[in-house]
Amino acid sequence: MSDAHRHEHGHAHGHGHGHAHVVGGGDARGALKVTLALNAAFLVVEVALGLWSGSLALLADAAHMVSDVGAIALAWGAAELALRPASPDRSYGWRRAETLGAFINGIALIFAAGFITKEAIERLLAGAVDVLPGPVIAAGVVGLIINLGSAWALSRADGDNLNVRGALAHMLADALGSAGAIAAGVAVWAGYPGADPIISLFIVLIVLRSTWHLLAEASAVLLQFAPPGVTAEEITAAVQDVPGLEALHDLHVWTLDGRNVVLSAHLVAAPGANAAQVRRAVEARLAARYGAVHTTLQVEGGEDACATPTCPLSARR
Repeated sequence: MSDAHRHEHGHAHGHGHGHAHVVGGGDARGALKVTLALNAAFLVVEVALGLWSGSLALLADAAHMVSDVGAIALAWGAAELALRPASPDRSYGWRRAETLGAFINGIALIFAAGFITKEAIERLLAGAVDVLPGPVIAAGVVGLIINLGSAWALSRADGDNLNVRGALAHMLADALGSAGAIAAGVAVWAGYPGADPIISLFIVLIVLRSTWHLLAEASAVLLQFAPPGVTAEEITAAVQDVPGLEALHDLHVWTLDGRNVVLSAHLVAAPGANAAQVRRAVEARLAARYGAVHTTLQVEGGEDACATPTCPLSARR
């Protein structure tokens, strides 16, 4: 624990810190930059074609692409910022910049989805409007090619990088939006103009589904909840059989980016146990089972266990 957290007693304490930092490779950052440039350029073109042709499906797909461009920009920015070393005033670096940007993008997407839904309902109630099917189909085809090409480039860049995999998922989802724009253009060309707002609502559902997950994950990180699939109870159970460990308490587990586990805890060593060996064994167990990239562990004597309400996650066994 930090110097600010002390107990007034005469027992020796062992402190341990485990660190691991993952930085995207040059190939991953290069693929993200190319993907960002292609999708940002096409986003501008798609908005212009949607306004010119009057296609709400194109505008809905463009709204979805905003999330993809934002996600790719955040992924690329996170990979670049990860190269910057931590400082005394920024001890964790810029790891949460990605989360904050994702939260802002999610809020913006909700407003965009609301606007598209309002326009679609008004068009359904007022009757069909003239939509030029040619530009809609052309934009959908080009968008589909760009999305699939971007997905291919990202999959080859660094398939094990969670940052890249998140951008890849956005590209595959946007490919579906482009396919929807193509379907809307073909339906209008075939004499079914009402298909445009209906398909727009379908795309809005895709946007809202991905936005809900995005906001939920970003909020959990910003509120310092435990990362998905990790609970304090599971961590306590995972280390309870470590030789020389009598109890674990005052456990706090959170994440900086929704992926990597960060935690701090007090360990109570059994009488006669080597405190340093106990700490190292617990660190090894946490790294192996949870991939904990940063742990702060304080070892106390067996008779010094914290049993007061000030330990909110007390889990003494």
